[in-house]
Amino acid sequence: MKIDPQNLTLSELLDRRLFRIPAYQRAYSWQDKQRNELFGDLLTLQRKRHDFHFMATVVGVNRGRQALGTDVYQVVDIVDGQQRLTTLILLLKAIALALPPDDPERLKLEYQLVKDDAHTLVLLQTNHDYSNYFIDYLRQGTRPTVENFLTSADANIVAGIASVESFIPRWLEKTGTTVLSLLALVKNNLRFIYHPLDDEGLVYTVFEVLNTRGLEVAWLDRCKAVLMGIAYEEAPNREEMIGELQDVWRRIYEQVGLRQGLSSEALRFAATLRSRDATSRVLSDEDALEVFRVAATGQPNQTIVISRFIERVAGALDDLLTDTQKAAVTKIAHARLLAVAIDLKFSGNQRERLLTQWEHVTFRIFGLSGRDSRTRIGEYVRLARTLFNNANGDADYRHYMDRLKQLAGTEFSAKEAANYLRDTNCYEGWEESLRYFFYARERWLDAQNKRVFSSGAWNKIWQQSASRTVEHILPQNPEAGSSWAKQLKKAKVEACPLCHRLGNLVLLPKPLNSQASNDDFANKREVYRTTGLAITDEIAAYQDWTLADIDQREQDLIAWAAMYWDDVAP
Repeated sequence: MKIDPQNLTLSELLDRRLFRIPAYQRAYSWQDKQRNELFGDLLTLQRKRHDFHFMATVVGVNRGRQALGTDVYQVVDIVDGQQRLTTLILLLKAIALALPPDDPERLKLEYQLVKDDAHTLVLLQTNHDYSNYFIDYLRQGTRPTVENFLTSADANIVAGIASVESFIPRWLEKTGTTVLSLLALVKNNLRFIYHPLDDEGLVYTVFEVLNTRGLEVAWLDRCKAVLMGIAYEEAPNREEMIGELQDVWRRIYEQVGLRQGLSSEALRFAATLRSRDATSRVLSDEDALEVFRVAATGQPNQTIVISRFIERVAGALDDLLTDTQKAAVTKIAHARLLAVAIDLKFSGNQRERLLTQWEHVTFRIFGLSGRDSRTRIGEYVRLARTLFNNANGDADYRHYMDRLKQLAGTEFSAKEAANYLRDTNCYEGWEESLRYFFYARERWLDAQNKRVFSSGAWNKIWQQSASRTVEHILPQNPEAGSSWAKQLKKAKVEACPLCHRLGNLVLLPKPLNSQASNDDFANKREVYRTTGLAITDEIAAYQDWTLADIDQREQDLIAWAAMYWDDVAP
């Protein structure tokens, strides 16, 4: 394969080109971590006064020319490098907005970003940008203020806009220069290796070449390219098959972009379940790609079968992540693999009961008992593969319900697992599991009392980091002279020995957590009554809060946990 790379500055890359991102490509998925790394590169480049900084590889497919007025532009489909390019174009817009409205550089930059017809953009981010946040920002400079998003792609675009705008004052403060100096650096000192392709067939194999040259390409993108490359080279009905593959991969990226971000978990799970070789672990990205490459080579029709299966797995993962309670159970990959296998093979009430049993066993092992990702790897993966490849019918439902119960063994029975919480620090390092623990109790209390679940309050809790929503009923640092301090003095202790114990913890949405703070219990009770949460109503029912109350509540919660996370009835 012949690829003729061009070494271009950003200004040269954008000159006389109109960029599009096809629908079968990944949506914008960069987060603050990646953007801050880019901003750090810009600050380092300015500080060290280097002539250039290599920014990225960009691969584009030429899609003809388009005349705008007296100018002619090359239309390019971006197939690699869109994350960085999208971020830089957002930054260019933020720079334009930071310049005076009549500044010649701003007017020139605005025209480069949005052409005269107000519809053709330098980068037309139409794939999965359903709310038009990117387009509206480039056209009108609209800064979205929404908090709830249809997709994670929307959330990432809005976060990206906020990120680039906040970087401008940071640049001015750190460098002591001007906005124009930032614009000059971005345009002229950032260099790209640009691979322009005229033959569409090269698109589907170019990723392999880039990887052999040590240039990183996302594994899910590589898998798509490998399958499309096989279809392009081997299928007798090439155009029809490529068109169908593009539709399937558009749907895959829609699902992945909704909640799964940059993860390649759908790829690894799909290959683990379909691999002909016995395995007791979740396959790596590289091994997963090889499983599908071998399966499709010489059998181009398998490219459709494999792609549709990856789509099904991505959908099952989406089901898991959509369910707040199940998504919070664990971040252990081999445990999630088993949940996905259940989702793919069962339906209706059987599916829900199996997933509930999975949830109970999994939280007992990794939550209540605090075990790490080395635990039960082979058991989870083998059960997932066996269930996926063999389960069929009512008899198998009963069989796999029993297998799920056996997965925990006596070591992780509900009673034994709940006892791990006794006399234990349930705050430091256990915040995520603690949040899930109280979320489950909230749902249980609401069901027992026939009250409506407070979804609004819990949405606020889930949106915050777990540690910021944990409330110590008896404060960690009581103020001198407070009723708390007097209580500890009476108990002849300087600090609360039970402060981080389960019985002294509850969850509060911000800013109520800060409002409660170190207040006396009488004042805290009033805050607890305003949350609409059953778990805080429980605490508000107490007339006082003592060390004995903390100890008793711990015992009560442990007993409840042993009951709640017990095995599901057949």
